[in-house]
Amino acid sequence: MRKTAFSLLIALFTLSACTRDKGEISFRMKYEANYLVESSVGINVPFTLQTPPVQSNSEQAFRNNNTNASLVSSITMDYAQFAITAPENSDFSFLESVKLIIKADGLEDKTLAELDPVPANAGNTIVLSTSKANFKEYLLKDQFTLSLETVTDEFRSEDQEFRFNGEFLVKADVLN
Repeated sequence: MRKTAFSLLIALFTLSACTRDKGEISFRMKYEANYLVESSVGINVPFTLQTPPVQSNSEQAFRNNNTNASLVSSITMDYAQFAITAPENSDFSFLESVKLIIKADGLEDKTLAELDPVPANAGNTIVLSTSKANFKEYLLKDQFTLSLETVTDEFRSEDQEFRFNGEFLVKADVLN
């Protein structure tokens, strides 16, 4: 009887040692988009610039990080930066405020990041304050749209081109 109880105890410890805790991982998904503010935009007039639908690269990013959509716990906006690409020697002083919004079919529009007011001495690069909301539902879609809502406080005689660089922080469990 003692040998059977001891054998069962050893078997129980061996089986429990085989189960592995799933580890949580964090990784970043990067996105870029280009925007054009035409010179004809008036002062203190809100306007929206929209990218064409962005293909989500979520599935590939999940595979590369040994996880999948069902194991994702959260996706948050971690970094949002705009840099002027043309004309040279231009700056963001013409903007009063800027707000980056994510849109996806079947979901309510949601603010990713914003800067209000844009400092008068902003230079040619600005970093927006990011939302701490969970954007998991948006990035699990096949595609989404990034809209930029801005208000200008100066008349511009030239078109302004700038690039968005953003990073989403993904937290997920790893596959077994």
